[in-house]
Amino acid sequence: MDPAWSAVLGRITTARPDDLDALIRDGAAGPAHGRMLPAGGAVPPSAALWRRAEGDATLSRIGVRIAEPLADPARAALRLSAAAIERRVIPVILSRLDQSGFERFGFRVERVPAGDEAAARAVEAELTRFWDLAIIVDGRDIGLLG
Repeated sequence: MDPAWSAVLGRITTARPDDLDALIRDGAAGPAHGRMLPAGGAVPPSAALWRRAEGDATLSRIGVRIAEPLADPARAALRLSAAAIERRVIPVILSRLDQSGFERFGFRVERVPAGDEAAARAVEAELTRFWDLAIIVDGRDIGLLG
């Protein structure tokens, strides 16, 4: 078994960390952190930031679109970890939320702008090319992976 996925499995728990910002502000809402804002107008796909090595024959990658909070991110993380180990695919989380729920487990999480569907699709298309994603599945469908 890949030691990296053993480490991910070791971090998966249903316990949630306390939001320190909320504790400091006595529960008052503060500014959002980590939110990706779409650029004005159409978002053209940019050139690849990094090139993968020639002949890179690494594992397949799948995108997992998170557009709304999942009821049980820990269960979804277990399912994706099992797919990574058993099916030799690497999940890349494409999150339209500030907190997808997968950050705390050690998954690769890419931010996608929320609210502007055209910008979100452009960013997803760029990430699909960059990560060479074989497919993008909706987060609600993670339970169907077997």
